[in-house]
Amino acid sequence: MIRIISLASFTAAFLLVVPARADELNIYFKTTPNIEWLRPYADAATMSLLVTDANGRPLTDGSVAIRLDAPRSGVFFSTDFPWVEGTRLQEMQLDLRQGRANWKYLFPIRGQYRLAVNVSTADGRKASKEFTFNVRENEKKWSTLAAFSAGLFFLGFIAGRVFTAAPKEIVIILFALLTASGARADTSSSQYDASALLEVAPATVGRPTLVRWRFNSDFDPESSRVLLSLAIVHLEKAKTVFEVERIPVLGEFAMNFQFTDGAEYRLVAVGEKPGRPPIRSEKFVSATALEPPTKAMIPAFGYFIGLIAIGLIAGRWSKRRGGR
Repeated sequence: MIRIISLASFTAAFLLVVPARADELNIYFKTTPNIEWLRPYADAATMSLLVTDANGRPLTDGSVAIRLDAPRSGVFFSTDFPWVEGTRLQEMQLDLRQGRANWKYLFPIRGQYRLAVNVSTADGRKASKEFTFNVRENEKKWSTLAAFSAGLFFLGFIAGRVFTAAPKEIVIILFALLTASGARADTSSSQYDASALLEVAPATVGRPTLVRWRFNSDFDPESSRVLLSLAIVHLEKAKTVFEVERIPVLGEFAMNFQFTDGAEYRLVAVGEKPGRPPIRSEKFVSATALEPPTKAMIPAFGYFIGLIAIGLIAGRWSKRRGGR
């Protein structure tokens, strides 16, 4: 009797577990090029998500909500854009096509990024997963830092030898802090189709900005279904910082996107609809820059001043030793 009861309990538990496992969703993430080759402000990387069921079949219907957060502040040296550290970079929702969602993004700084993905299906299933990955600093910048550090030390060394020649002379070196002034936010647009509207809220570095594209066609939802391509280009660097291609949109696409550099950008949206010419909209945006936070400037200035001071001490010591 005990064995029969145990067998019945095991069978009941198995029947309860199998449907739950059948509803499981698997979320996979990759970048092109691979993560180990990514560098800040090099080229936009293609970010890809694949969602499958428990049997490995790509979902035929569903959407993904995507949230990307910037790396947190470093221990000593800040990144090129310290006001971006630890902030929200983008939030958007994309429909899955054959279980996939793709977009391009240009990573602004080095460090560990966090990508949160929430999946929703037409039949009510949900899944979420968070990915962390590290973007390394460009090797050229470390070489530049090493050369600049050596130059500061050499400058201090020469100054130490020169000023040591004057007896009892006290050398004082003053350093002026460099400040960057913020540019006024400005937006202008040129619409090529009256039925399409590309809107961008005032952009400030360090905060997400609402970007929205809308298309209305006789107020019929089905006639508003288009394939949207949207690109954001950094004009000064001539680099694409964000891009989606031919994503299905039912009348509107909106996302929160952070412009990480105080510069001018061009946004180009193209909607494709069978039986009519491409629906093109364009807008220029000037993002407001911010002064680097004090906590980011102090370690760097302390490091550079310390190098010059060490050079001064070494120069004075070598001069006095040579004069004996």
